[in-house]
Amino acid sequence: MGAKVKDNNTPATPQSQALTRARKRRRSSSPSDGLAEKKRALETLPPSVLLLTVPELLAVPPNHKQQITSYVLSLAALRKCLGLGSLPPDIEVRAWTALAELGLKIVRAGWSRNNYYPWAGSLELEVENAIGKGLLLVQQNPARAVYKQMLTLLHSRLAHWQQNEKYSRILLKRLVSIFPSPNSTTKQFEVTRTPSWLVYTTHLTAISHALSTVPPDHKLAFSTIQDLFSASEQLEDPPVKLLTHVLRLRTLVDAGMWESVSDSLTLAESVLGVSYDISSSSTSDKGKKKEEFMCFEDPFEAAMAIHTLIMGVVYYTHLGQAKASSLRLSHLHALLDSDVLEMFPNGTIDITLSSGPPLTIKTTHPRVLYHLAYLVSSVSKRDAVGRKPKRKIFANEGLTDYVKEVKKEITLHPWADPRDAEEIDERMVKIRADLLSELIAVCIMRSEFDEASKNLEVLIAHTRSYGFFPTYAARITLHHAHLAHALGDANRAAKCYAVAAHLAQEGTFVNVSARVSHLALRIACGEGGRVDLEWEAEVSAVVEACKGMGGTLEAIGHILQASISPEILTAKTHLKVALDHASAAQDNHLRALILALISALYLRTAEDHARAMLETCRQLAAGLGAPQKSSKDGQPPKDDTSNIPTGNAPLGLWVGQRLLEIYRREGDEAKAQRQEAINSQLSVAVEQLSEKRQALLNVVSS
Repeated sequence: MGAKVKDNNTPATPQSQALTRARKRRRSSSPSDGLAEKKRALETLPPSVLLLTVPELLAVPPNHKQQITSYVLSLAALRKCLGLGSLPPDIEVRAWTALAELGLKIVRAGWSRNNYYPWAGSLELEVENAIGKGLLLVQQNPARAVYKQMLTLLHSRLAHWQQNEKYSRILLKRLVSIFPSPNSTTKQFEVTRTPSWLVYTTHLTAISHALSTVPPDHKLAFSTIQDLFSASEQLEDPPVKLLTHVLRLRTLVDAGMWESVSDSLTLAESVLGVSYDISSSSTSDKGKKKEEFMCFEDPFEAAMAIHTLIMGVVYYTHLGQAKASSLRLSHLHALLDSDVLEMFPNGTIDITLSSGPPLTIKTTHPRVLYHLAYLVSSVSKRDAVGRKPKRKIFANEGLTDYVKEVKKEITLHPWADPRDAEEIDERMVKIRADLLSELIAVCIMRSEFDEASKNLEVLIAHTRSYGFFPTYAARITLHHAHLAHALGDANRAAKCYAVAAHLAQEGTFVNVSARVSHLALRIACGEGGRVDLEWEAEVSAVVEACKGMGGTLEAIGHILQASISPEILTAKTHLKVALDHASAAQDNHLRALILALISALYLRTAEDHARAMLETCRQLAAGLGAPQKSSKDGQPPKDDTSNIPTGNAPLGLWVGQRLLEIYRREGDEAKAQRQEAINSQLSVAVEQLSEKRQALLNVVSS
């Protein structure tokens, strides 16, 4: 009933005839026939075309075990292609361009000047020759203008690598001169003459060159970023406009131009569509759920959001605004927990443009971003008080994860530069050094001196093993100074502060920190009462250096001014400003010191106010150390003074002595007796510091 009868009279269509022939071929063909057909297809391709495609077929990531073989064979294929003779002009110019591009990649890795790679010894000259031959061919046919622009760009990169910065910039200016000016009414570039991706690549190359010079040319970088922004507006490419905002923000942070970061950060966040209200009740890490933070489905936007968030956390941590920093850090954690890094696993991203092929950019590798998040998290958490301070937790977790991650193979793009894998390893090594540095700092704050000393040794060995100890020498010396200072070794601390200030570049955070700490030590040793012009000039210079260096150093500058001020009201004003800075940054380590200093000014005039501050200071001092032992029911015993945590013993003893004075003046004998017992325990802890100091000195001297 439902069967269809074949009509033999139906005329055959061309489609049906082709289908019939294909069926016959499938019935009659064999595997050997298929191989023969493929062989015949390959034989129809000119040898020059086959040789020109070899580099693409052999491309492997720079960390591949056959990387060297790939480069050697690719170079041989291109040389063989150019040696055939009588090549079509289009094939020849493509071959010269490919040879220049591949050779420059190897040259920039430093292999042409390394005797370990004899096959690359003549590549530098060969690249220059390839660029010249390619440009000569382009001049004979204006239709090949895109190759002229590519070869000029390669020539600029070679000159930059050769440290011929002046000539490199001349080449880039020559290349940019053919683009329409920012004031031009042309809405888009002629793709046949200047593709959009090449326009953007030229500007990005100029920015990279400006920032990689020593010292970086930030003025040129900002100017070129503006040119890139203008080009993106003309070409109507919003993603590139977003890229310019992030580049400008990154350059401002790199230059330490903090006064301009706020506006740039706000602009970048607004373009990304994110905002943070610190006045709302959800200002803590737990106050906002991960689902409430904006996620990104586009890989480029996700990468730009991660970079913007990291710089936002760094900026607000520098200012000492913990709430603003905490919100951005929570958003960063939410993005990373959503596996957003898997969107660009090899560190390259394609940006879709309004015309022509996409623009491929190289971003910070996901492995680096992931561990950078640990470091930023540790740095932003200023509070060292408590059983498990987050600053220490993030540093420890980052170091633990580092050990696991370095054993895994890095995912890279097949066309990545040979130096990319090495640069990622170098960044990871420095992140580990920074994490160790944060761990040492928080251990010193918490009076965990043995752990601090052990990690300091690990940091020294780590930096020496990888050959960048000079980069961290000033910071390591500053750690030694802080450790000696905390142990009460004033002589060693003073020497280390002086050396750290000398080793660090003038005006840097480490330099100013060392100078401030040295001055504070001298004031504590009795020099605060000096009255002479030299002393006043020295104090004024250090206090002035603290301005604009972030919330922490600005707060310490006010503490120094209060310490040497002869007027009590002036001292109180400076200490109040310092307390506001420390509270905004949630820096309870610094806050404990400020409370102790303020309470000393109120002991005789406002006893109740002084006692309240002393009680708070005592709690903070006790929290700056090992967690308190608990009784069987999990609660700390109320009357057993032997179980009281010492924490910061010197500060705790000082506070205990002041409280004892108050209790005796009030006639509260019970509290006085209990305080005496606590003070006795703290006195023993202070005495033990001298033993630790001597033990650490023996380790250093050996």
